[in-house]
Amino acid sequence: MAKLAYAASQPAAITVLCGPAGVGKTTVLRVAGADGLAQGQTSHLVSWADARADRGNLAAGLGQLAASEDATAPDLLLIDDAHRGVAAELVECVERWRRQHAGIAIVLAGEGRLLSLVASDARLEQSVRLRATLPTFTLAESRRLLAPMLAVGTAEGNGDAVIRTIHEIAGGVPAISVRLAEIAAMIAAADPGRRITPDDVETIHRRLSLSAA
Repeated sequence: MAKLAYAASQPAAITVLCGPAGVGKTTVLRVAGADGLAQGQTSHLVSWADARADRGNLAAGLGQLAASEDATAPDLLLIDDAHRGVAAELVECVERWRRQHAGIAIVLAGEGRLLSLVASDARLEQSVRLRATLPTFTLAESRRLLAPMLAVGTAEGNGDAVIRTIHEIAGGVPAISVRLAEIAAMIAAADPGRRITPDDVETIHRRLSLSAA
């Protein structure tokens, strides 16, 4: 948040926030949008799908974000899932908002290909002040996240093994870890006499994978 705040304080700055799906980019944007990155700063959070509601006319889609061309633009615009666009659309989005607010700071968040999209257009590249990547969780971070969820339902002394298994299966991605832990906790709650084991977590993961397939 400190890095985002510094970048957003630069006039007309673009910040690129990347990371794999489920790592917490949207959560960071929501906090930034709710609290602002600088005192007195106005902000607006939108997903790329909303910004591009009319696929045949990007300007019309972006028009949903402002009442009119004369509407006051926010000081900070946060766009989630920006990797779903193409470079020309990102440029059009940035230029539209700069016509309303020349100094607007924009945070583009998305998965890895967003870095390539931004690098492919000199107009975007020159405005970027920060490229930040949200890393996956360490095992210690996964423990802090999951331990309260699994405090009841794991065999005594087995809780850390269950958490380690969830962390390894999820590759440290918190959204996946939480989903596995929630299902494990639900199973334990449905059968109070049962205690979740690492093998149970493996079974949950296999069944989820089969369902997704």
